[in-house]
Amino acid sequence: MNLMPVLLRTLLFAALVACAAGAARAQQPRPLTDNPSDTMGADKGSESRRRNRSKVMIGMPEEEMMARQDIEAAEKDYRENIDRAREAAQLSTEIRDAYLHNKAFGRTEQKKLERLEKLTRKIRSEAGGSGGDVTIENVPSQIEPALSRIAELTDKVRKVVEKTPRQVISASVIEQSNELLEIIRYVRGLAR
Repeated sequence: MNLMPVLLRTLLFAALVACAAGAARAQQPRPLTDNPSDTMGADKGSESRRRNRSKVMIGMPEEEMMARQDIEAAEKDYRENIDRAREAAQLSTEIRDAYLHNKAFGRTEQKKLERLEKLTRKIRSEAGGSGGDVTIENVPSQIEPALSRIAELTDKVRKVVEKTPRQVISASVIEQSNELLEIIRYVRGLAR
């Protein structure tokens, strides 16, 4: 009997088994770290592999989707702030016109003034400002000029908010909002 074909078959079988084992190893996920101690040990190694797999699971599409959601939320907030500024300008004009027509400051105007104050606080907050005492010069001593000044200021705030990009903190919006809030408080005191 010739040993050559048996030896050749045995070597061929061993090579085939080695190739299969190498292919199986290549299909297993590799850890993200080069440190062998991170993949060895019962507790530490398994925890490290879990963390690495979670990093592998969150890929580029998921990160991109989360970034898009953040951008969409910021744009929505920006549009809402523009809408607030427009509503504030409209309210101030309505309050002024109602007072000029009726020569009285009624309950409806007081409610609108409260809404205007709330909107102005929110606009200031979105612009990066916070509450603080502001003293303004040349405060009108009568309600009619004070309401006209409020209408003028809210229109300025609206224009600045519309022109300011969403990523910018506007000192102008904060300053004008503070002045507007101060005059609103003053008018509320006169109207009582």
